[in-house]
Amino acid sequence: MEWRMVWTTFFLLMALTTTVSYLFHGNGYELIIAVSMNLIATTLKLGARQTTGAMTMASSLVADFHLIPSLAAFYFLNDLHLARSLALGALVANVISVLLLMIEAVLRHLDMDDFID
Repeated sequence: MEWRMVWTTFFLLMALTTTVSYLFHGNGYELIIAVSMNLIATTLKLGARQTTGAMTMASSLVADFHLIPSLAAFYFLNDLHLARSLALGALVANVISVLLLMIEAVLRHLDMDDFID
């Protein structure tokens, strides 16, 4: 088992689900957790060597650049509409990142099958 991939996937899914939770409830603490989980997931993606790794890194950076301003809009500007709009953008980026991780897992599995045959 590749533990780095397990932890990366865990934190990415935590960021995704916590962002959904924030969009549903509107609680600022959920937004803080979503930002934290996404930053950890982005950090864990550093050093990825596959092409899909570069794409997942890019999508995580997009999510970071949506969630951090969302946090600022929520706490400093008190603009809940802007905060939710930016969090929705992060949600889309995280969904794309999860899809790319799934594609990468399938491609790795196919490579393993070719190696065994």
